[in-house]
Amino acid sequence: MYIETFGNKEKPVVLAIHPMFTGGFFLKNLIDYCKDDYFFIIPTMSGHYENSIYVSMSDEEKTITEFLKTNGIDKVAVLLGFSLGGNTAFDLFAKNLICADKVIVDSAPLFDFPAFIQRHFYKKYARCLKKIKNGNVNVVKELNKCFNGMGEAQKNVAPHIAFESLKNLILGCFGVSTPKLSIAKQSKLVFIYGSKDEARLCRPRIRKYKNATYIKLKWYGHCGLYQKSAWEYLKLLNLI
Repeated sequence: MYIETFGNKEKPVVLAIHPMFTGGFFLKNLIDYCKDDYFFIIPTMSGHYENSIYVSMSDEEKTITEFLKTNGIDKVAVLLGFSLGGNTAFDLFAKNLICADKVIVDSAPLFDFPAFIQRHFYKKYARCLKKIKNGNVNVVKELNKCFNGMGEAQKNVAPHIAFESLKNLILGCFGVSTPKLSIAKQSKLVFIYGSKDEARLCRPRIRKYKNATYIKLKWYGHCGLYQKSAWEYLKLLNLI
């Protein structure tokens, strides 16, 4: 993992984590609109750039928490994650690894599938990557078949994803715990899902967080509103 920062260190801290097969660049519009109001911490997860391997969610979390400790940050105003990044943000918060005033979990596939279903997704995604790596395909179109409208955001990173990383990424996406949380912690959570997003099917696992906020975005797919209009997304969440 490598971590970049943007904005004024004296402003409230936003830690934002990108979706799978993208990178810190996915948050560019967020930063452009708000860099005068917040201090942004933007990781790019291991495995999402050349010559790196994604090993585990816990390894990524360790790098993030060590960065915060090194820089004297004991609390963030907003912890935001999209898809795999949403799983990571939720896990950091649920395990008390990060203290946050607000936790926004967007399009996170908070599933805990058995091994045979995880293997199914590995095979599906591996076939997609093989086609992309072999060339002579429409990369965006191939990615959209698997990732519900994410192809444009993923097209430059996906060709560099190692199959070793993919195996571990599957666990990060589809092997996530949803532990019991206090009422106070639940009240800080905001879950966002588009009505056309397959990740919304994890909702039965998180309904137990009765004090959380749930936002359903009609007609949107995976990370859909943010991709369409970061400005509207920020307004919806009262971040601007």
